[in-house]
Amino acid sequence: MTLLELIVVIALLGLILAIAAPAFIVPSASHDSELTTVLGTARRAAILRGEPVTLAIDSTGGWRLDGDATPAAPPIATGTLGSSVGRLRIRVSPIGTCVADPAGGAPVVDWNALDCRMGVARAEGPVK
Repeated sequence: MTLLELIVVIALLGLILAIAAPAFIVPSASHDSELTTVLGTARRAAILRGEPVTLAIDSTGGWRLDGDATPAAPPIATGTLGSSVGRLRIRVSPIGTCVADPAGGAPVVDWNALDCRMGVARAEGPVK
């Protein structure tokens, strides 16, 4: 055996492993909540349509996504959440930022408008 043959065999084994490895990797389950999924849908709709949209969640967990530029049009999407988050109205801009507008007038605690998430704890280091 020459060194060249050995290198070719190792390269072929590496190629076979690279092709076969994804078949053995088990995908992890998504840990996103239903609310996160619905907010992602609202953000994508606003960005793709190029107009603000409003996500309205009622007290029973039902949600409705409407385009703000066409109020008489049917909803973009509707559905139900498995767990109720209370009445909430979220306005999503065409650039994907979200402003929470609770129906009861109480402010939403820990709302991040850029990520469209509630209660996101972040570990922040010192500012340099």
